[in-house]
Amino acid sequence: MKNPVNYLMALLLATLLMFSSGCVEQYCEPGVLQSCDCSDGTAAEQVCKQDGTGWETCDCINNYSYWDDPATNLSWQDPQKDAFTPDDQGPGYPDAKRYCEELVLGGYDNWRLPDIDELRTLIRGNPNTMPDGDCPLQEGSYRADMYSSYCAEAPQYEGPGDGGCYWAPELTGPCNKEDVADDFNKPLETVSSTLAEDDEFWVACILFDRGSVSFNHIYSYADVRCVREGPSDLVKCAEGPAEACVPGETKRCTASNGKETGVQVCSDDGSCWGPCESTEFIPALIEDISETCDQVNLTINVPEQLDTQMEMMVAFLFKVEGFTVPPSRPPDGGTDYNQVLNPEINIDDPYEMTIPACSYYRDRCVPPGDYYLYVALLQSGNMPPWPKEGDYVWGYDQEPITLQSGPKQVIEKEITLVSPR
Repeated sequence: MKNPVNYLMALLLATLLMFSSGCVEQYCEPGVLQSCDCSDGTAAEQVCKQDGTGWETCDCINNYSYWDDPATNLSWQDPQKDAFTPDDQGPGYPDAKRYCEELVLGGYDNWRLPDIDELRTLIRGNPNTMPDGDCPLQEGSYRADMYSSYCAEAPQYEGPGDGGCYWAPELTGPCNKEDVADDFNKPLETVSSTLAEDDEFWVACILFDRGSVSFNHIYSYADVRCVREGPSDLVKCAEGPAEACVPGETKRCTASNGKETGVQVCSDDGSCWGPCESTEFIPALIEDISETCDQVNLTINVPEQLDTQMEMMVAFLFKVEGFTVPPSRPPDGGTDYNQVLNPEINIDDPYEMTIPACSYYRDRCVPPGDYYLYVALLQSGNMPPWPKEGDYVWGYDQEPITLQSGPKQVIEKEITLVSPR
């Protein structure tokens, strides 16, 4: 005869198992893959959860959320734009500003590009550039403020954030994303909305790999991390009637920015579709107008036989006012073509170069007026291009070059470099 106690316990256990399994609805077969949609307009895959109760997060290259900073009540996009897209070069300031204005994230569409004071609140580990630090570069600053020693860098990748970033540990994303336009492996700066008070073509930025603050040209490639006034309450369901769905599943939607490539994700309990989010962005094209500007056709000679290969040569135009050798400010004219690595030049082999009288990014001609020329042939590729013993320069004693706004003029010029004074 069966033991009545054991029999009753077994029956009770079986009943509980039947009851509990009936409460957990299975929506998919564990481990199965299906396609899913990403908020940047791309598609990816997602896998069914091990218990079959829904789908894991869509395996997009970049999945965005946000972090509420309790110290400032600001909400920050996390990670930054295209943080894990390896071939993304990053936008310049005008596109960065537009990206944040178009961003729809977390159920909110009032994101914006932070000013430099707000962006500095993210710095950790470099006391001089944190909000109460002595770095004078802030909203309303002049471009010269970037040269303050208090705005300078700390040791690279020794901050308290993940990967040694000099930002709040709560943030994710890399601070070592390579600037593809820089030949010396400098990471991208994170751009702000703050333009220099004395030059609308220079914008305040932070290098989070070192915690430094500076100005950079508005068309320089940059990282972008958008902000909004917070804290941002969780938005679980889209507006309108709730519609049951499979947890984790995605579908396309038209976001409040008008883009039809937005995406909604079903809530964890399957009771509704989440808000329509959109992170897709199409950069604007910069029209290259350099061919319409004045140009200097330059022939560069060296004074003696060179026995070693020089690493870099630069040739740029500078406004006469405040010009020194070496220059203490960024150039006014010349492009990346006028920064040459490993130049082929020697006593019997002069180097020929064309310097267009336009901005570095070829977006505008320089204003008419008098300009000086600075040329440096250097053993090092470090920037700024300040010469040392064994290098060669030109620019100490010269007549100014007068550039005009009328018909394009071509100026022929031949120089011989000298040792730095």
